[in-house]
Amino acid sequence: MLRPALALILSLSLTAPALAAPGTFLREQRAVTIGGAAETWQLVWQGKPRSICGPEDVETAITCPCTGFAYGEVGKLALVRQRGGQEVDRMDLGQLFSELPADNTDGLAAMPWRPVAPKDFDRAADGASPAFLAEVARRPGPRVMKLADYDRDGTASEFLVQVAAGPCGHTEFAAVGVAKASGKLHALSSKANPGAPLVLPAAAWRALLGAKPARVVNYPCGDHGAEQQEELAISARGGTISAARVLRQCSDSGAAGAELAREPL
Repeated sequence: MLRPALALILSLSLTAPALAAPGTFLREQRAVTIGGAAETWQLVWQGKPRSICGPEDVETAITCPCTGFAYGEVGKLALVRQRGGQEVDRMDLGQLFSELPADNTDGLAAMPWRPVAPKDFDRAADGASPAFLAEVARRPGPRVMKLADYDRDGTASEFLVQVAAGPCGHTEFAAVGVAKASGKLHALSSKANPGAPLVLPAAAWRALLGAKPARVVNYPCGDHGAEQQEELAISARGGTISAARVLRQCSDSGAAGAELAREPL
């Protein structure tokens, strides 16, 4: 069955939402045009998802491993394309996630469900009351399917999915959507590793939207005790993404110096 409240809050479609199949739950949907054809894209849970980094345990939800996943849901999740109400393509998103802040999550995907508010921090030690949980459930949910042209192939047909949370303040994303060349759902990859999803911080993906090659500092000197600065050298053109991790020596003053190593991503 479709959860009506969740569909009402999260649906991006400009037309009447298509019903999810029995035993599935619609997370979000939107209208998309691909190659001149009108489509409906849906994020669909296969079975009811369970809570991850949820408001029932605020003390856990505000920890670093839960950054970006709180207050979230975890389960078997697919991105589904429909034309004329018929499914034409499907992608299992669980394959993009390797480590989630919960047990028994192999092969599963996680999505934020409701936002965390700064005032919630004061309630971390008090436990979750029914009134607090009801208040969180009324908050507008985040929209994930925000399409952009990250591989610069001329079509804005990809959106970002957070797949990992690293050291505090660091989150990583994959970009999923339709490949212009094949017309199939996929995760964007790099020129150096065409068979693997490219995983980057959100700042690096945003930099790819520019016309010129960019360099994004991922871990500056001193970040979590880093003695080397980590930068990401990135560019995209005609559907091909080039990316490399660059390490620079840190001086005693904390400034980045000479390049020490470069690794294609």
